[in-house]
Amino acid sequence: MGHVIFDAFADSTWRDIDNEWIRGDIPTSERARRQFALVHTDEQRFRELVDQYVVDPAFPPLVADLAERGIPVQVVSDGFDAYVKPMLARAGLSDLPFQSNRLFFQNGSISLEFPHERPGHDPRGGWKAGPVRSLQAQGWRVAYAGDGMSDWAAAQAADLLFARSQLAERCQLDRIPYHAFDDMRGVHDWLRANQLHVTALG
Repeated sequence: MGHVIFDAFADSTWRDIDNEWIRGDIPTSERARRQFALVHTDEQRFRELVDQYVVDPAFPPLVADLAERGIPVQVVSDGFDAYVKPMLARAGLSDLPFQSNRLFFQNGSISLEFPHERPGHDPRGGWKAGPVRSLQAQGWRVAYAGDGMSDWAAAQAADLLFARSQLAERCQLDRIPYHAFDDMRGVHDWLRANQLHVTALG
């Protein structure tokens, strides 16, 4: 959704900032603050844009199936609650736990908070490995699905990895084992076929 927002409301220089982040030169907080400084919109137009987008329609059936098997699912996003929360709600997943950064409008301006970012983390969403390791410490095997560099630290920590796009390319370079997927239906089909007892993150 970040790319959607910047394409709609910012000039194209946001992509140059994105490339700095992809290389690991700047953390998510700096990347987002510089990119959102380029955004020109009000809260209503922002909400109207977000309302045009939905989560992968194969995701709710996956969550329901795993819930029936007693397997918890949560979303970890290096994006922002201002779009993660409403998109989950529209998918009927209001009760699904999620962790993300925070975005809110204050006096007509966009304010950002990064409650999970810590020194020593990979600057590209490295905090997302924390929830993986926390669940592993509780005895779970953790399956993780992701598609970008913000998923890299979590991907290395997970017991079972589903990857696509930029994340899959990085896994190939570093020879990290993963299962390729196009959408959440592919993840769902694989898990049903293999009947693994894992918790799902992504």
